Amino acid sequence: MATLAGQKIKDKYGNLLQVEGGLNSTEKVVEDGAGNDSALKLSTDTVEVDGTLTFTSAPATDSSELTALFVDGNNDVVKRELNASAFSATTFANPMWVLRPSASYTLTASAATPAQAAVNNNGNASSHEVNDTANHFQTSSTTTGAVTVQQAGLVKIDVNFILEVTSGNTDIIIDITEKPSGGSAAIIQSITRSHASTGNTAVGFSLVRHVAVNTDLYYTIRNSGGGAAMVTTSTFILTKLD
Repeated sequence: MATLAGQKIKDKYGNLLQVEGGLNSTEKVVEDGAGNDSALKLSTDTVEVDGTLTFTSAPATDSSELTALFVDGNNDVVKRELNASAFSATTFANPMWVLRPSASYTLTASAATPAQAAVNNNGNASSHEVNDTANHFQTSSTTTGAVTVQQAGLVKIDVNFILEVTSGNTDIIIDITEKPSGGSAAIIQSITRSHASTGNTAVGFSLVRHVAVNTDLYYTIRNSGGGAAMVTTSTFILTKLD
C-alpha cells in the first residue's frame, strides 16, 4: 500500500475513505474521496456489510469449539453455544420389535399365540427390541402374546415362521389380529399353507398397517388335520415406519 506521507490532499483525496457527517449511532456508508459507495457501513457501535463477506484464506479449523455464529431474523450476527451432539451425524433408525417363541410350539386345532421369549439383544434365542428408546412398542398388558403400538402411525408386520410338519395333509393357519384400545379384536389377514407331506417348511409374508394409538397387534397359529410344530427360529417382527 502506497504511503500518503509527503502527498498533497488535492492529489490523493480520492484514495481516502470517509463517512459523510462523521460517525454517530446510525450506520452510514463508507465512501471514497470521490463519493463512491463501498460495501461497508459504520456507526459508533455497528459494522454492516452490504454484500458478500469473504476471507482471503479460510479460517482455521477447530474440532472442539462449540461456539457458533448465526444470522437472526433481523440479519444480525448472533452467538450461540452448542453441545457436541450438534456436530454428530444423526440417522433415523426405525423402532423394531422381534418376537420369537420361547420354545418349540406344537400346533393344535385351537388358534393360540405361543409364549414369547424374553427380550435380550445379546441372545439368538431371545426376542429383541431395537431402536425403541421412544417407546413406540410395549408388551400388551391386556392381550397375551400381543404388542401394543403406543404411537399412532404406519407399522410393518413381518411373519417369518419355520415349521416342522410331522404328518401329511396338514393345513397351517396363521391369523394376524388387531385389537384397538377399548375395541374388539379383528383378524386383518389370514393365511393358510397346505402340506401334503412331512418335513420342514417356512411361511413368510408382510403387511403394512396404519394403527391407532394403544392398538394391540398379535398373531395366532393353528393346524387343521395332520400335525406340525413351530420352532424357535421363527420371528414375528413389528417395525414402526413413521
